[in-house]
Order: sequence, then structure tokens, then C-alpha cells
Amino acid sequence: MHGSGLQFFIREVCPRFTIEPRSSTYILLKDLPNTEKLDYFSAALVILYALYCAVLRLFGQYPTRTRDGGYTQRTPAFLLWSSICTVAYLAHVTYLCILPRFDYTYNMAFNLVVGFTHNSLWLLYSLPASLPLIQRFPHKPRTYRPLYASKAAVFVVLTTAATALELFDFPPWRRIIDAHALWHLSTAPIARFWYDFMIQDALDEGWRESKR
Repeated sequence: MHGSGLQFFIREVCPRFTIEPRSSTYILLKDLPNTEKLDYFSAALVILYALYCAVLRLFGQYPTRTRDGGYTQRTPAFLLWSSICTVAYLAHVTYLCILPRFDYTYNMAFNLVVGFTHNSLWLLYSLPASLPLIQRFPHKPRTYRPLYASKAAVFVVLTTAATALELFDFPPWRRIIDAHALWHLSTAPIARFWYDFMIQDALDEGWRESKR
């Protein structure tokens, strides 16, 4: 097994696909002012958590275990980035809670900026081997680009198209289907697509240190 890749996938990525859909479903069933805020807060948490994981993954700052498995090593960059994301989220939630009225414009702008940054990083992952701006795997050269790397670009296109449903709202069709409902419908297959990509990334040979 490719230790670092699988450990990162299990600890950092899996919670995003298990906790958030359940919490969102419960919140949407209880359409109250407080649950509406919780819906927005959980969405912001998932988007920021995705950016958090992307930075750790693409810049190799994820925690690693020592060869004897004794303890987990965390770099100063990991601790700094973790602190930045924690403070940013707490500040975001606090700001929205202390306002007399919920600032929908700010909330949307926050999510768009974080999501755009996240997608931009994964576009770097999908670039051709002739443009090796990042090293995708710790034990492969910068020019190493697995065939499935293009899926990251496809994901960016799909999520951008789905986000357009939230930005360009329209009246409910026959009072049944609206843009928000279509947004939730579209995110289900996208999440499965991204989950499969993450598994491929976690199992790549680039995580395995070559034996000399």
C-alpha cells in the first residue's frame, strides 16, 4: 500500500464526503433561520476544508509517520496553514453571526474566492507534463503526469458549471424545480467523480519510494 497517499486520503478527504451530505440533508429538512445559517456555515466549512486539503496535498505538507511508525511528523508549514484556515473560518462565522442581518453577498463572495483558489490549484495538477509547475508526487519527477490527471480539470469545469446555478438563479419551473434544487442534483455525480479521482491519486505509484 502507498502509505502517505492512503493516509492522507483516509484522514483528510473521506470526512468531506461522509459528514457534509448528512448534515446538509438534516439542515434542509428543518427550514428555520438558524438551520439556514448552519447550512451556509457547513458549506463554507466544506469549501475551506477542500482548499486546506488541496494545499497540503499539492505542496507535500501533509503529516507523515516515521519509518518505525512511532509518531507523526508535522512541518511548521502544516501547523501555520492549519492555524490560518481555522482562524479564517472562525472569523467568517463570527462576522456573519454578529451582524443584525445575514450578509448573503459577503457569504457568497467568501465561498467563491475560496472555491476559485481551490480549483486553480487542481488545474495546476492537470497541466501537461511540458508545464511541470508542481511536483505531483514525492517520489516522481516534476514531469511525471498520470493519465488520470486530466480528471482534475474536468472536475473544475463541472463544479464551475454547477456553481453557475447558484449565481444565476431563476424562478421555479412549475413551482417544483429551481436553480438550488438543480445545484444539489448536480453535485451528487460530481462528488462521486471526485471521490474516484482521489482514490486513483492515493493509489498512484508516485507515493511509493523506489527501492535502491
